[in-house]
Amino acid sequence: MENRLRHLNEIHLIKLAKEKDGYKAIIGDAEYKVSDLFVKENLICFRIDGELRVIYHAQDSGTRYMALAGEHYVVETVKARESGAKSTVPQEENSVTSQMPGLLVKLPVAVGDKVKAGETLAIVEAMKMQNELRAPRDGTVEKINFQEGEQVDALQAIVELADLHEKQ
Repeated sequence: MENRLRHLNEIHLIKLAKEKDGYKAIIGDAEYKVSDLFVKENLICFRIDGELRVIYHAQDSGTRYMALAGEHYVVETVKARESGAKSTVPQEENSVTSQMPGLLVKLPVAVGDKVKAGETLAIVEAMKMQNELRAPRDGTVEKINFQEGEQVDALQAIVELADLHEKQ
């Protein structure tokens, strides 16, 4: 996923990609390894390049406000039409995750369904707002890790995709 980070009137693009043992965060030209992620309500704890970090956050109308080490940040998701991409999630992603913990209220797909990039795969309610989670690319639903009515944590795979040719 790609986000725009505002801090001290400067804007930085941030890309977050899932990896086997955590995540990779790309901020400008720098890459960071993110591990040991723990999310609860308005608190995010993680290690970035081995160093423990704690972020307090709140969300309002799609904008996230964060505080880290006494500094304040505003994070906005880059819309697909703004970035020129077909999706707000990088094409190498094979899963759909929620950016915040919440309640899985709808799963309009089943294992084996063929989906197109941008198609809604899940709807998660967080902070009284329903967020549609869309397919990052064309594919086949390979695995669904939660059921409607279950709580999901941030950045946990809800729906996993396989390439279309793998399921034919």
